Amino acid sequence: MKIQVTIRYTLAFFALNMIMGELHEQAHINTGFLVCGCYGARDFNVWATCDQCANPSLAFLSTLAGPVFSCILMWAGAFWFTKSKQVFKQVFGFSLLFANLPFARIFTALMGGGDEKVVIQAFMNDQSNSTLSKILAAIIVILICLPPMLMVLSKLTNRNRGWIIAAFAIVPLIYGMLYHHMFLNSLLKKGILAKIHLLGTPDIILLHLLLMLILFVVCRKGILQLQTSQAKTSESLLKL
Repeated sequence: MKIQVTIRYTLAFFALNMIMGELHEQAHINTGFLVCGCYGARDFNVWATCDQCANPSLAFLSTLAGPVFSCILMWAGAFWFTKSKQVFKQVFGFSLLFANLPFARIFTALMGGGDEKVVIQAFMNDQSNSTLSKILAAIIVILICLPPMLMVLSKLTNRNRGWIIAAFAIVPLIYGMLYHHMFLNSLLKKGILAKIHLLGTPDIILLHLLLMLILFVVCRKGILQLQTSQAKTSESLLKL
């Protein structure tokens, strides 16, 4: 299976990455709402449970919900890419895996941060941010997030497959920091569409999610074009 990075595909992947990022945050804050009975403050990438949480001892579940959501989709994407015989599912599976940022989770854990460390600290009652918690979190994250990347790498037939995997792993970190974390949050801090009407989420975040959904729908032909291209290649090989 080959991945061809066209302009439309790149835009579709970017939109999917933004969508998955917000759904990850929604998994956090809505689990927090179910546990606590209220929403806490949030921006595009940072959230908190509310101060009046009804069950503070269970607040770690809201932290756990985000990585569980993302890791399930990572593995689903890897299985679609490696096991499905439908080209669309293969391409979408590849996109779904990297849109959920497996390398970002590994990198963050290795740097001593991440949701997983917070959950481990809650289980261990570790209030000192110990080295043990960080090491355990890093090991667990690597064991969960690295295998799907290796599965995809083993089935990718591009000649420069290593560089492709590296690009899809690292580039989203760069534009995620510059565009998502810095630029969009700066707009929110300026009060642009900062009111909250739904899901404990500022209007600008919901508007951005809607725009990304529209962009993905418009550019999904980038994935369909890859499907057609791959199908034609397969037909040519069969004729030979």
